[in-house]
Amino acid sequence: MISFIAAFNLPDARDSDPGAFLRRAALLVGERMSSMGPEPRITVEILPEVGGGWALLTPEPRARLDLLDQVVTDTHAVLLFGELQGESRAAPARAVLRAWMSGGGDSVAALDGNFSAIVVDRVERTASVISDLLGRRALRTLHEGGALYVSPHDVALVATGACPVEIDHASACSIITADWSIGGRPLLARVEASDPARWLRLRGGRLERLPAPLGLFERRIDARDAAAVREQIDRIVDTMRENTRFAAAGSDTVRADLTAGIDSRAAFALVASVVPAERIVAKTTGATESLDVRVARRIAALAGVRHEHRELDLPVHDDFSRHADLIAFHMNGDSSAKRAIDRYPSWDDRPLGFEGGGGEIFRGYYYARPGQYSRVARADADDVAAFFVRKWRRLTALSFRSPDPPAAVRERTRSVVEGMFRRSPDLHDVLDQFYLFERYGRWGAITSRFAWWRTFSPYASPSIVRLAFGLPSPIGMHAGLHDAIVRRFLPSARGILVNDNSLLALQGPGLSRLLARDLLYVTGELWRAATAWRGRSGKKRRSADAMRADMLAGPLHDHARDVLLSRDSIAVDLLGHELVARLLDEHRARRQHLETLCNLLGIEHFRRLAASTAAAASSR
Repeated sequence: MISFIAAFNLPDARDSDPGAFLRRAALLVGERMSSMGPEPRITVEILPEVGGGWALLTPEPRARLDLLDQVVTDTHAVLLFGELQGESRAAPARAVLRAWMSGGGDSVAALDGNFSAIVVDRVERTASVISDLLGRRALRTLHEGGALYVSPHDVALVATGACPVEIDHASACSIITADWSIGGRPLLARVEASDPARWLRLRGGRLERLPAPLGLFERRIDARDAAAVREQIDRIVDTMRENTRFAAAGSDTVRADLTAGIDSRAAFALVASVVPAERIVAKTTGATESLDVRVARRIAALAGVRHEHRELDLPVHDDFSRHADLIAFHMNGDSSAKRAIDRYPSWDDRPLGFEGGGGEIFRGYYYARPGQYSRVARADADDVAAFFVRKWRRLTALSFRSPDPPAAVRERTRSVVEGMFRRSPDLHDVLDQFYLFERYGRWGAITSRFAWWRTFSPYASPSIVRLAFGLPSPIGMHAGLHDAIVRRFLPSARGILVNDNSLLALQGPGLSRLLARDLLYVTGELWRAATAWRGRSGKKRRSADAMRADMLAGPLHDHARDVLLSRDSIAVDLLGHELVARLLDEHRARRQHLETLCNLLGIEHFRRLAASTAAAASSR
């Protein structure tokens, strides 16, 4: 576990010891969370000029530099959560300080990396909170009584005693129905999440919200300039490869998470192009004869790389509860507890892992089917918001006790989409932004916020994303990025079907490619249906989620029932006792409510953590 609490401009700073205040807050969190990992070590940094400082909670012997770094000079101080890419990776806090000195908050926000930073000007007596373009390490802030409290973890803010445990029902409803809180709105009503589009500055107890330049849609290439498009794709590939080289430097062994999908295949090809084969281990989770394992084993063999696979580790009750608490803490309740139906994590050093997270931005994750383009070309914010609401079927399928939370989710979605239309009126740009800032930036932030996962995605780079948005719209159709990477670095894997229904060679623009992709998809689905009907594929294609659904219906059912049907649970508050009980019973009989129940469990584990921390804070 790695956490911190930063507090600046404490109202009573002249009358009390800020160090004692921060130690008290850190001790509360350390005591509450000690069962979730190594006993934390507490380090306190006091900055008298701003009437505050920060407390760090890290496992022994110290935090890894790619998760937390700091620097303090006579004039400035920087506390960084995350990492930078390229040469700045070795000393990210100092790189942030150099950027601040040269161009202020805008220069920091433009850095290439996956980070958030607090920059303190000890002369001007200001504290600023800044995030990178993707926002997956966004910090949480509480502005109360002229003081600014900052942490990656809401529970740490609760431990200060300044943050009440008031659950925002609209955020909870969004997590239940859409799988994450739209707009990044925290579960705790008084907490605010930092955002890539703005940075915060505290001056004299007053909090300012300043716009941050995203650097998207600038100097876009004309769609008719095919040569420039090819050059831009080559520039993207070369930059991804260099970022991969920097990330792998110094690691004796690297892990490449490989599946039958397109994103991990391209990421694997990049790793194989810069790391000797004997230093790579390709890993896949799944049954021995599952599609992912079979395809990954074949691709690894083509590259001369050792392949390993593991079955999903189904936990006993105590492990699930501890794991769900751990995920709720790090994700601030904004995550499904189904991720806890797996092996309890270890903090032991493990090889750096490379994965394909974020690759969907380069293939149009939310784009409509080809035949719908003409009908949606003139779509506005209301149309797009309605499109997402239709995708989130649970928003209308579940009967909430009050219509207010679902209505608030719809309004938040429309507001988020309106902001994206203001940046670009192009529908595909809006859909790409929604994937980037919402689904990947929030739902997909799991690998960034879990301190025990050492992973790197070549796609998760602000510089790569900015280059991609320089391509003509729609970037997911015109890039052909995945095929360019595999064709260049692992051509022997280009002919292997992606997820059993697509070819890399069919990526990119053109009506003939679109029709061929559709034909291959339809014939593949028909073949799978026929094979399943003959009873040959049921065992091979058993998914990890099917195994999780069985666990929730069996060994974990009583725990889920106790948690979700407790008198003060958010589930009962939002849905009512009768509906929650019916969902539990139906899932036990038909395994059909895994997502709904596990989202509710994630929220409830977080609420209990926050409530018990608040009780401990009030008793001191």
